[in-house]
Amino acid sequence: MELTEVMGCAPDEFSDRLYHRRPGWVEGIVSHFDARYLFGRALESRTNVIVEIGTASGVSTAFLCHALDVASRAGAIDGDFEVRSHDLQVQFYGDESKQIGEATREMLPAELMRHITFRAPATSLTVADEFTPDSISFMFVDANHAHPWPTLDLLATLDSLLPGAEVVLHDINLPVRESEAAGWGAKHVFDGLDLEKRVDPTDPIPNIGSVWIPADKEAVRQQLLAIVSAHEWQAEVWDEVTARVLP
Repeated sequence: MELTEVMGCAPDEFSDRLYHRRPGWVEGIVSHFDARYLFGRALESRTNVIVEIGTASGVSTAFLCHALDVASRAGAIDGDFEVRSHDLQVQFYGDESKQIGEATREMLPAELMRHITFRAPATSLTVADEFTPDSISFMFVDANHAHPWPTLDLLATLDSLLPGAEVVLHDINLPVRESEAAGWGAKHVFDGLDLEKRVDPTDPIPNIGSVWIPADKEAVRQQLLAIVSAHEWQAEVWDEVTARVLP
């Protein structure tokens, strides 16, 4: 069955309908441009497992799960799919009365929620511990945007990423869209990597983009290490991370 037959409309329209179902209490979420892009890329990934770093309210988690559900119902992947979402916090930073992923629970029916695993407190090091080498084919990074955290998240998970894996990064133009004080980490890593890339061509200032991991992951590691040291750090980094990720 064709994907559009399952959705009953084009992917962008399906994404827009889902976007309008987001809870009114959420903040700091993906824009409708970002949601369309993320949904479309996940839909095309043909993967059974998506890894997310940075759950927050869980709006993006809902889009990722819907994409895999559509792909499954179209026969592109099997029905045993999973979105595994990781967050450092147990409570949503914007409203500590709510758990991380609370928006996912409001946006998805119970039969889809069983395909989601929330891991909290958890970090990119947790991902590295949970996934074997070359086992992740699609990952969405939307956690701490302060440099060097997005770069460190990629360094931590690099061995687990399959050659050819797509990594989607959010807030790659946050400093341009928000202010000079905004976290530069995602922009530094997206602009600094010499890899195959893609952004949302419909957004005047695209704030979400993909990079593809080549077979030579050691070359990627060296690029990431260079990005870490090329810019002033905007956030404290724990000793456990530097000991495991940096030389």
